Amino acid sequence: MKLSKELYNKDTLIKTAYVFTDRAYIHLDMDESDYIVEIIPKDTTDSGIIYKEFENELIFQEARKTIATDTKTIREMIIARAFASTMVSIDGLEETSQNDYSADEILKDWFEENG
Repeated sequence: MKLSKELYNKDTLIKTAYVFTDRAYIHLDMDESDYIVEIIPKDTTDSGIIYKEFENELIFQEARKTIATDTKTIREMIIARAFASTMVSIDGLEETSQNDYSADEILKDWFEENG
């Protein structure tokens, strides 16, 4: 199977190949413009469909990479907010220091209150 280097990323191809290592022997190579993939199924009854499944997994992995790239900023903001030393309101205008809360408010057991 030949796959265009312009269409697929090398890391995506390797991740896809890894998914299939339990079902097939995978050999990866490349020339100037394409990746070359050879798949030898471990189970001979799997030989006809495994290339189609490989192609689907390749598209899935490429979509995951695109989504991760597109949502990187928002994920970083969520993590930064979760670990920030102050809590900032949604509109960014109001800041409340974590020191403004008493230990009783922070250390309440949810099950005691709601269970």
